[in-house]
Amino acid sequence: MKFLIPAVASLLLSIPVMATPLPNQAHVYVEGSAELEVEPDTMTFTISIQKVDLDLAKAKADVDARSRLLIDTIKKFGIKAEDVATTALNIRPEYEYKDNQRVLTGNNVSRQVDITLRDLKKYPEMMKALVDSKISETINTNLTVADKKAVEEKAQTAAMNDARARAERLAKTQGKAVGEPWSISEFNNRGNERWELNPSRQLMGSSARDGVMMEMKASAPSEPFEPGVMKITAQVYVVYLLK
Repeated sequence: MKFLIPAVASLLLSIPVMATPLPNQAHVYVEGSAELEVEPDTMTFTISIQKVDLDLAKAKADVDARSRLLIDTIKKFGIKAEDVATTALNIRPEYEYKDNQRVLTGNNVSRQVDITLRDLKKYPEMMKALVDSKISETINTNLTVADKKAVEEKAQTAAMNDARARAERLAKTQGKAVGEPWSISEFNNRGNERWELNPSRQLMGSSARDGVMMEMKASAPSEPFEPGVMKITAQVYVVYLLK
């Protein structure tokens, strides 16, 4: 037993102790938050091109041909090369069991292409062109903002202003004034949450069209499109000294 106590003491000393984020003088600890609405200005099209064929060369040739058709189609809408991201070919054999034996049923050749559209006014005609060309069975789209960092910074600034206003209201009830900030963080490091520090900011919104099926009639007129708004939220945690 005489060796147990030193061992336990050594173990406890090895556990990191997190310093308190609070100063040893009068202070106020507040959470500031903000929610802003922004209009999306960018859309990403994700297109999967695939073909299954027992003849691997034929499957690859089909995917390559439709990939070239896709590039030719989007060039008409002024899409720049840097706004097109194409993955390498993915080739895998497909099997099924017949009479307890694994039988090759074909070779699956696929490629994913991500296209960034920066002029949302072109969306209806571009979507129609993609559907008419029958390049892929599904087209997934996602709306976002091009300068996400600037939007996040704007939301964080608004959250800081909210934190200051909250601190001043609380301090006033006690006959105090708010001084300099002691600490500023976008991480909630109170309680057990300090072990799961995640930035408290998020850009939320829904895509205009998700999983568009190619059964759409090629002769259909351009679809109505309203991008709507997205919401950016931010929280900050600030400790202000009181005076």
